[in-house]
Amino acid sequence: MSKSRLIVNADDLGLSPSVNTAILDVYRAGNLSSATLMVNMPGTVDAVDRVKEYPGLAIGLHFCLTEGTALGGASMLTGPDGVFKDRPTLVKRTMNGQVTPADIRRELELQLSRARELGVRITHVDSHQHVHMVPRIFQAMRPVLEAEDLPVRLVDPPAGAVLASWKRPKKALKQWLNGTFAARNRSSFSGRTNDALVSIHDLDFSGPYDAATYRDLLKPVRADQVVELMVHPYIVGNDVVALYPGTLEAKRPFLRRCVEEHAALTGAPLFEDHELIDYSRL
Repeated sequence: MSKSRLIVNADDLGLSPSVNTAILDVYRAGNLSSATLMVNMPGTVDAVDRVKEYPGLAIGLHFCLTEGTALGGASMLTGPDGVFKDRPTLVKRTMNGQVTPADIRRELELQLSRARELGVRITHVDSHQHVHMVPRIFQAMRPVLEAEDLPVRLVDPPAGAVLASWKRPKKALKQWLNGTFAARNRSSFSGRTNDALVSIHDLDFSGPYDAATYRDLLKPVRADQVVELMVHPYIVGNDVVALYPGTLEAKRPFLRRCVEEHAALTGAPLFEDHELIDYSRL
């Protein structure tokens, strides 16, 4: 019997050197097949320099519209200083028609160009904080993705994962919206995508995590589906702390999960029952 195909992708490559270290730790442990690069953050060049030692690690673009400075300068995506606004502000502006598709498309093209200037062959695109799942943002990106034949991540939780979140109404609503947006975006997109996505951030506990945790996450996925396991392994060094001087306390629950995920994924190989692939093999 052939093994089911699994993409294990680490987000936030390039955020900072300590996060880059954590991601490469997981790759060396045999528990990672790709990572997505932020090209506008303090750790970008460090990440690009270091991944040259690991040609087997596929690199996608972690399209960023909610953190760091826009490559395109000031626009309705940013403040006057060119710094991106937070996710709620971006979504509100987009839904109100204050962000034009041209702004989004231009920033995507600039971030793709930046990655290529740095010598990175981009295998696919996802986004920081899943902003590309907002249909108006996805539709602005779609012409670029299709023209360049770039696969894209869809945040599409398995049905079982949606049902399992019923005790947490806020999470259940978020999962339902993700599935609804995924169906809408998939129907309009002619390119390649994953079939489902799972993550420890959908669980109701913050660790510790182990092999059983990941087995349980993958149980609702059909054997014929290609699932992405989205991971966020972090080492919270001073460089990470320095990024969030005013919001560190609010981010601590997320960071705690990321640290626990790094610990879980740097032990023995966890996914030997699956064929680890990347988006270029869809």
